Amino acid sequence: MILCNKQQKILLFLVVYIYLSTLYAQNSSFPFKDNELDSFSITINPLPHAINSHFSEFSGVLLSDSSFWFTSMRNDADVDREHFFETNWYCYIYNSQLSEKFSYSNPQKLPNKINNPKYFNSNFFISDDGKQLYFARCQRFEDGDLKCSLWKSIKQKNKWQKPQKLPEPINLDNFSTLQPFLVEYNDYKVIYFVSNRPGGYGNLDIWYSIYKDGVFQTPINVGPIINTEGNEVTPYYNSSLETLFFSTDERKGFGDYDIWYSKGALSRWQPPELLSKPFNSEYNDIYFVLNNDNNSGYLSSNRLYYNMIEDTCCNDIYYFNWNKIERDTIKIEKDSTLSKRISSILPITLYFQNDTPDPKSYFDTTVSDYLELYNLYMSDIQQYIRMSGEGLNGEEQREAMYSVSAFMRDSVQTGYDRLMLLVEYLVDAVDKGYSVSLKVQGFASPLHNEQYNKLLSKRRIISLLNFLKKIENEKLKPYLEDKKKGLEIEILPEGAVKHTFETDKIRETVFGLRAAKDRKIVISE
Repeated sequence: MILCNKQQKILLFLVVYIYLSTLYAQNSSFPFKDNELDSFSITINPLPHAINSHFSEFSGVLLSDSSFWFTSMRNDADVDREHFFETNWYCYIYNSQLSEKFSYSNPQKLPNKINNPKYFNSNFFISDDGKQLYFARCQRFEDGDLKCSLWKSIKQKNKWQKPQKLPEPINLDNFSTLQPFLVEYNDYKVIYFVSNRPGGYGNLDIWYSIYKDGVFQTPINVGPIINTEGNEVTPYYNSSLETLFFSTDERKGFGDYDIWYSKGALSRWQPPELLSKPFNSEYNDIYFVLNNDNNSGYLSSNRLYYNMIEDTCCNDIYYFNWNKIERDTIKIEKDSTLSKRISSILPITLYFQNDTPDPKSYFDTTVSDYLELYNLYMSDIQQYIRMSGEGLNGEEQREAMYSVSAFMRDSVQTGYDRLMLLVEYLVDAVDKGYSVSLKVQGFASPLHNEQYNKLLSKRRIISLLNFLKKIENEKLKPYLEDKKKGLEIEILPEGAVKHTFETDKIRETVFGLRAAKDRKIVISE
């Protein structure tokens, strides 16, 4: 089968999830609906630069051993993305390790036995014990045809065995089969997958096959309640919720591809419902998956984040979580447990805009609070990204801008998120009569004299104290004003970081990455 030009683009998009325009340029309830989100605090953020590159990452899965698996499509060469088909792109499966301090280790590519360089190796299913891997291999032929098939590998004695291509009727000659998801029952398994084989309702449909007694039965289309005339992709079935999550470009939602869900199994489904924002956006939202706790998970999206440099270019992997707001009923059994929680998120580094708060001031205090300053910084992010590349060209400009953008995502917002978690722990501590001692160091970039930088460093620390006094209905204020004992914060204004800039250009001294990293306070024990 020779796919037409449009079909090729759709299939390639679904294989690697680079947005089409780049071809040319345990059990718990789940908050499905808008009216069920009111009592939930939901956060959704892209994974750090260690995982998300300026290429495309998708299909993220966290296993019970805290290993994180994902697929990345990258290019070794420095080429124009418009010439996608003429360049040396590759698509490989990686894994990383998630630590208790919210960091991901340097990703490792699976061996070539899995990541065969002759194929795009992508959209996989990995069993929770990490010993069974189902994945798609896609090959592009000289006539432009792109065809995908499903493969399986078993891990024995800590080594992946040579993958075996799944037999007919799972894979069919001249048609594509991809995006597997396996569900295990007592005496049989069900594999859901995506295919453009005959008998469907649109271009790409979701199908399933029952695996019993070592044999895959003839695949069955999940039916017209799920499938449409468009494309239904990235199936994920949650057994505890008895719910299928998938993305489609045909149903009316928020963007091009949106995430939908339907209760049921096999060929019996309730009418699908659209997943609410912020899980969906105005862009492509796909590869939704829940972690074992059913309260967090991952999805892939090409949504704008801080107005990144290449709008809607490539997919990133996002982490989401939600919890009912029950801070007043949090139970901490031992002081040592609380102490470990606080220690686990320290040190926390918070960053500031140039010369804030109170620019050109020699005051040693401020009325500003950190939340106000943080929000102002966030609103000016695009200016910082743009100005960091001012006067540069080509790859040098792109790398400068991307580095600042990644810093905003991985450091500025992460610092704020950790601060909010620290506030939660501090409130718990004072409620239970525990004592907490912290120190806060303040820093500045070396653009001014020593006295000015010391005072600026102190104002930055004071802005944090102002924030802590206001947050949680001023619950911490009496402790910070010494009306009650139990919370002690040592103020350490350090002044300028000891280095010099090689140039006096505003691009480097104000908007550059090195300057951005200088302007900070550090909270530690």
